[in-house]
Amino acid sequence: MKVLRPTYVKDFRCDGRLCDARCCHDWNVVVDEDTRQKYSELPDGDEFLRHVTELDGKCVLQMKPSGTCPFLDENFLCGLQLKRGEDFLAAVCQSFPRVTYKLTDEIFLQAMTLTCPLAATEILLRPIAFETVDSLTARMIFDFTTKLSMPAEKFLSEQRAAIDILQRRELSINQRLRKLCEHFGEKSAPVEFDAESHAAAVVEIFGETYDANLTVEKKSRLVETYLTAREKILPNLQTFAPMPENYLVNEFFMRLYPCAFVGDVRLNVRVFVTAWRVAEFAAVLTAVAKSRLTVENFFELLCMLSDKLDHSRGGMSAIRTFAELHDAEIFYALMME
Repeated sequence: MKVLRPTYVKDFRCDGRLCDARCCHDWNVVVDEDTRQKYSELPDGDEFLRHVTELDGKCVLQMKPSGTCPFLDENFLCGLQLKRGEDFLAAVCQSFPRVTYKLTDEIFLQAMTLTCPLAATEILLRPIAFETVDSLTARMIFDFTTKLSMPAEKFLSEQRAAIDILQRRELSINQRLRKLCEHFGEKSAPVEFDAESHAAAVVEIFGETYDANLTVEKKSRLVETYLTAREKILPNLQTFAPMPENYLVNEFFMRLYPCAFVGDVRLNVRVFVTAWRVAEFAAVLTAVAKSRLTVENFFELLCMLSDKLDHSRGGMSAIRTFAELHDAEIFYALMME
């Protein structure tokens, strides 16, 4: 077995006391069949099973009226784990915030999601390096064996090449994104970046991603705000290093680019770049609303965006639709500064 992962995975330690156990409330916690079976065989298994209900055809934990898990104690620790150990957690609880993919019977990829605040600290605030290990620490594994559009070894080679580009610190983020597009064959005749059309496109995508139902008047005001503030604010993102780089590296690795979506690698890289432009837009809006953009603000908005892309019904759909609708020349004019 070969498991490729960032080194931050081994450094992560869950502690609900440090994050108010964010993953233990307001989410649907799926209970897998193996976990149900374990508890059904215990003399006091009803203590757990009476909290299991069905939702949209899946078995989930019935949360308290407050939205918290019924097994979360007053110290923000899991009562199930304290009483019976990690093996008696539902697979999703034991695995989160790790995201694990099976590429072949012998090759796995593992990362972590920014949805967990403690994981986000490990991901965003320290340089990202990678390692290969021969064991897994998560039971919830997504089978990606039939979804890769290329052999697994080729996929890993392309990911490595992309991450090398994204970690070229002598280049600006815009320069890295352009080289990334070129690496995956997304080339076009020289076109001039259209800032006004870019702003209009990002406002539209942002509104759809966040289900904001923006009026024409509101969109117009947002475009004007963005155009006025972006040239002053966006260059300041480099002062928050390594966060912009780490966010991009983790997104590329964790979401399995350039095979994240059905379609060729060029489509995938367009989706990737467009998602980053949405993050930039959110950063500008935050800076305008708060009169300045701090490290804490930027950290929080990256986590919130990741949460939105992970868990909202729309999620990545607006970003993907935009990427599908535009050829290379139009894409460069709208998204490649």
